[in-house]
Amino acid sequence: MNKDNTHVLRKYFEKGFLGERYVDISDENFQGMIKYYADLSAGKTWNSYYWSDFFTPYHHLTTTRTIFKTHRVSYYFDDLMAHFKDDFGLYLLRNPVSHALSRLNKGWSTYLDLYAEALKIKDILPRKAELKIAQVKATGSDLEKYIVSWCLENYVFIRSYQEGRLASNIFAVFYEELVLNPENTIKDICLKVKMEYNENMLSIVDVPSSGIVHSTKETIDQIKAGNKNYLTDRWKESISIHTEKKVEDILTSFGISIYLE
Repeated sequence: MNKDNTHVLRKYFEKGFLGERYVDISDENFQGMIKYYADLSAGKTWNSYYWSDFFTPYHHLTTTRTIFKTHRVSYYFDDLMAHFKDDFGLYLLRNPVSHALSRLNKGWSTYLDLYAEALKIKDILPRKAELKIAQVKATGSDLEKYIVSWCLENYVFIRSYQEGRLASNIFAVFYEELVLNPENTIKDICLKVKMEYNENMLSIVDVPSSGIVHSTKETIDQIKAGNKNYLTDRWKESISIHTEKKVEDILTSFGISIYLE
């Protein structure tokens, strides 16, 4: 759902809907989202931004499965998977400091104000989190703002995950586990999504994505070399103990425990 693809999307969504992140959307636009995904997977929609017309004579399918990757609709992930009950949703989580440093170094937006004002989570945020958001917005460092943004963006999912309320077709995948223990992680994913495991899956782990455009040459080289600790622990060299304590305080205020153990 990208602005560059407006000519296709206008038949699914009302004018002015398209944005960088989707936090509070109308029922009409949510239904449009469902129809858009359904049409894409059925080969009914030509999406010129992401080439995805799988059913042309020029494309030979090797699987009956369609995979959608999205990072814009985290607040509606549960809702979407509740509609697509026969499908599976994998929610990939990465250490918040690593994620924040990456966005900070690239100068990307935090989307902090957008998330902080979202009605979708306003009534379920802990009071401590609300106070922490206000404090970080007023006096926090740039890194702290990115960390708070990570907490807000993933809060709906993490809350359900920690409380054991995820639907049976939704699974959490942790980046660090995938890197450090790829075979067991991939086998677990295959089991959950009812797919037969193939050793060729494991051989792809150390191959940088062909679409990788935001990683440095050093990172790409480390992926090729299979330097797993570099990929998972590099962030520890970039922050002080004092800053790490501030990060812990932010996660604690949100009640997020998965990266505090």
